[in-house]
Amino acid sequence: MLIGSVVTKTEKRYEVKYTYLQRRRPMKLKHSIMFTVNLITVFLILNSLGAEPLRIPYVSISGFQWPLWIGEKAGIFGKNQLDAQLIYIPGGSLIVQTMVSGETGIASLSPTSAITAWGNGANLVLVAGGIERVLNVLMVSPKIKRPEDLKGKKIGISRFGSLSDWSLREALRLHKLRANQDVTLVQMGGLGERMAGLTAGIVDGAMLNVDQEYQVEKLGFHALIDIRKLPFGFPTQGIVTSREFLRTKRDAAKRFLKVYIEGIKILKTDKEFAMTTLSRYLKTNDREILLKTYDVYREAFESVPYVRREGVIQAIGTMPELTVKNPSLNPDQLIDNSMIRELEKEGFFKELYLDSLRK
Repeated sequence: MLIGSVVTKTEKRYEVKYTYLQRRRPMKLKHSIMFTVNLITVFLILNSLGAEPLRIPYVSISGFQWPLWIGEKAGIFGKNQLDAQLIYIPGGSLIVQTMVSGETGIASLSPTSAITAWGNGANLVLVAGGIERVLNVLMVSPKIKRPEDLKGKKIGISRFGSLSDWSLREALRLHKLRANQDVTLVQMGGLGERMAGLTAGIVDGAMLNVDQEYQVEKLGFHALIDIRKLPFGFPTQGIVTSREFLRTKRDAAKRFLKVYIEGIKILKTDKEFAMTTLSRYLKTNDREILLKTYDVYREAFESVPYVRREGVIQAIGTMPELTVKNPSLNPDQLIDNSMIRELEKEGFFKELYLDSLRK
């Protein structure tokens, strides 16, 4: 079974945690009562109907997965009758394999991996966006001062075909450098492995997210190319599923999107709870790092995470191998915003952000 061979961390549990009520800033009595009522409702639902099991792979230990982690810690999965198993699989191409094989149904990863697989015939669909910009940074050792100094050097990426691979190739191209000719790309797996490889001197540089940028800066490394400043504008975080899963378990997929969207809302409106959650996964209590990371992702995540058609078209445009093979690729066959449109029509977003609008 593929999952058993690639999972390095699993979390399978549903625990309604009271930390959400125990914030530094006391909640108003009305809010506390409402939250308690919600918890009671969760227990009643779980006892009477049983929560639907759902295995959810995610691609990185970074702020991209923040809404899911918040959803777990705040008990939002259970509130939506889902018994969630969050599965860390470092590599979008590996996650795609689990969905194509039917081992998992819905996942959080960079849409670029899904677009590549879809262009090669995988029956996948993008059902939500989230972040519409690249947040990768090429971090390098102090001896590398300029992009041209990368010649003959080794750079760590996740895997070929991943977002880290694609964004590095594009950055090198802009600086007239050729991947795997002028610069060697080394497949290293997850962000933790890449950061360890960089700090241990196994590679001369590594593609990291802003989360790790602030951590390795304190160890003397520096950002050589900040991908955020380059002219790239397409989806880098989203929710992907298969057409088969959407056909047979659309209701579960929609409930999952409610968790994801509420996680984004809490990220944007409750800084302390969000940072406490991230601290657990990044394994740091450095408040400076957490604050910097929070500011980036709070601004980057979209409150209403529609999949943007123009972003998908831009991403396809950077993959000539797909368009040569199939020049009639239609992005509308990959995008399905119907569930988010339904939630918006049902007043889900308006109700979710009601308290925030009152403040």
